[in-house]
This record gives sequence, C-alpha cells and structure tokens, in this order.
Amino acid sequence: MSNLKPIVTFENIHINYDQEEVITSLDLTFEKGRAYTIIGPSGCGKTTLLYTLAGLNKPSKGKIVFNSDVTKDHIAMVLQEYGLFPWKTVWENMLLGLTIRAGRISDDQGQSARKLADDLGLTPHLCKYPHQLSGGQKQRVAIARAWLLSPEILLMDEPFSALDTITRETLQNAILSLNKSKALTWITVTHNIEEAVFLGSEILLMSSKGGQILNRFANPYFGDLSLREKPEFYALCVEIRKAMQEVFNEA
Repeated sequence: MSNLKPIVTFENIHINYDQEEVITSLDLTFEKGRAYTIIGPSGCGKTTLLYTLAGLNKPSKGKIVFNSDVTKDHIAMVLQEYGLFPWKTVWENMLLGLTIRAGRISDDQGQSARKLADDLGLTPHLCKYPHQLSGGQKQRVAIARAWLLSPEILLMDEPFSALDTITRETLQNAILSLNKSKALTWITVTHNIEEAVFLGSEILLMSSKGGQILNRFANPYFGDLSLREKPEFYALCVEIRKAMQEVFNEA
C-alpha cells in the first residue's frame, strides 16, 4: 500500500466534449510525487481528462478535489504544439509564465532559468526565435517554461509525438533528469507504449468508451535511464500491448 498522499482526486466525474459525454462516472486518484502516463485508443478521452485537470474543461457532473496546498497556479502544461510565441525569443518564451504571474523576474529566478537553459542545452539559442529552432529545441523551451513555474503538477499532452526517435528519447531522458532534481507529480498522455513505460512509474490504460481506467501497470524500474536496454522494459511493453489489443478488439 502506497504511503504517498493524494494530490488530486476525481469523484464520479462526467466530462463532455463537442456535446458528447466522453468520460462517464470516473473515480481516479493521483498521488503526490508520482509519474503517471495515460495510454489508450484515440478518442477515448485522454486529452479531455488532462485538459479538465488543467482547468480548461469543466466536468458536467462530479467534482475534482485537490490537496489543500495545491491551487491552479501550481499546475503547468506542456503541449504537443509547443505553444511558443513566434515574436518572442527563446529566453522570453522561457520566462513568459513567470512574467505573467509576477510581472518581473527576480535575480534568483533569472539564475535558475539560466541553469535550466544550460541543463536543457538551450544556452546557445537564447537569442533565437522559434522559427530558428528544431522541433526538439522548441519542446525544450516549452518544458523549461513550464518547469520554471515550479508546479506541483506537470501535465504533458503528447509532448514528443512529432519528433524523431533519437530526439524523443533524448528529451525523455532530460525529463527524468529534471524529475530527479525535484520530484513533481507528472501526468503524461501518449499513444506510444514505449514512451508510456519509460516515463511512468504507473501506466494507466483507458477504455475505448467512457474514459474508464481498465488497467493500472506498476513500473518498478521507473527512473532508470538505461531501462530501454533491459529485458524488463520489453516485458512490460509486451504486457501493455496485449492489454491494449484487447481494448481495440472490444471497440
């Protein structure tokens, strides 16, 4: 039994999208400090669930209960399309969230931002604009912007799906390295089984209808940067792939 405290709980949640109920009677708890990945068929409600947690959607029924020390200001999100402003430099995009929140950047925040830029390999690109960056570099900027907000919960919606394999795996490694410096609650939506296993201490499989959680797979190897090279990684991927196939067969 886990000793971690719940950070957010969905109680009998119903969520509509485009006038259709995509999530029905969902009860789900996320624990503080854990890394979750959500996987399932297209259209099953993964992204809808994430956006509702971010406050961008409202449940039609039920309630979302946050830990008493968590507010919407403690939630940050990384989008698949990066969400960068093309007229702002990398540095300005990185600091945008902090600037909006506080109006100015303190010396300590500036130092933290420069260290993070260095950790993510962005230092040579700080004066560039988004159109001058590769997809991987743009996503590093988006991750840095979210990280600098010091969130308690970091949401990521298909953050690496548009990237080539090597770039994707490099960024996945960077995410795990950041996690070691400060263990947040990570919730990542992905279609990629290997990514779900590598980035999740627990992998949640959603049903094709109703947004229910059909299976929860514990990943005791989470955090191991060499996990992709180990047989345990492949074994867990195969287990999840079989469970997903059953979901597709029932759709």
